[in-house]
Amino acid sequence: MSESDGEARKVIPQELMLVRLAQSEQMREFFIQMWLQNPALAQQGGARVQSLLTALASK
Repeated sequence: MSESDGEARKVIPQELMLVRLAQSEQMREFFIQMWLQNPALAQQGGARVQSLLTALASK
């Protein structure tokens, strides 16, 4: 969306951004654990999920 649509840019406070990033990281960890515990479910996630899990396994 551009500013010409009548929307002005908004500044997100740093504290809010950090909270949202932490929530995102918690969700990522949750899904990784769920996929690791249930490989059939991970297969339903397609190639992207498989590549993420493969990258984690190689660490």
